[in-house]
Amino acid sequence: MSEQDEFSDIPHVEMKEERLVYPTPWFDFYYDETVRTNGQPGNYSWARIHSGNGGVMVVPVTPLGQYLLIRIYRYPVKKYMWEFPAGMIEDGETAVNSGARELEEETGIKADSVVLLGSQTPISGFVGDTFYTVLANLPEIESVDIIPQLDEGIIDAKLVTRQEIVAMAASQEIEDGVTLMCLARYWAHLELNACESGGEA
Repeated sequence: MSEQDEFSDIPHVEMKEERLVYPTPWFDFYYDETVRTNGQPGNYSWARIHSGNGGVMVVPVTPLGQYLLIRIYRYPVKKYMWEFPAGMIEDGETAVNSGARELEEETGIKADSVVLLGSQTPISGFVGDTFYTVLANLPEIESVDIIPQLDEGIIDAKLVTRQEIVAMAASQEIEDGVTLMCLARYWAHLELNACESGGEA
């Protein structure tokens, strides 16, 4: 039984007419006519990445277990945020290829290998796209090797240990939701691999 069949008798918001109200080169904004769960007419606002390809975030990790973070200005919240490198997937790219490209563009660092860890929908009530998490296995580098992409608003970058990134998350020094989600997915990946091998993450 499909999920659609399993929940077919449960009321949900139904689309009556999809209405694109404002397209941009990056995101398209919709204000659809819907039928609410009580059967009454309604509307629903949501957005989708213009290309339809989704986005990708990279979890860059060195052989010694350090994480590469960038600090970038985010206009909607009007402040600088510590995040992992990320971007939109271009036409003809896979999530893995896009992740490798974004990492190199934003930090100047080329990964030894890039692995797809999974996908997620960060804001399922508003953004109708899939975002992918990829692990970038880095060579052993130092902070001086990182070249932030200044023209994209990236003003700083640094390498942090697992203990330091835990402290940054706990203190809300890292506030970006996608970064926290991708970090959790990476740690779940480590935990699963450790269980399968009989070790510890």
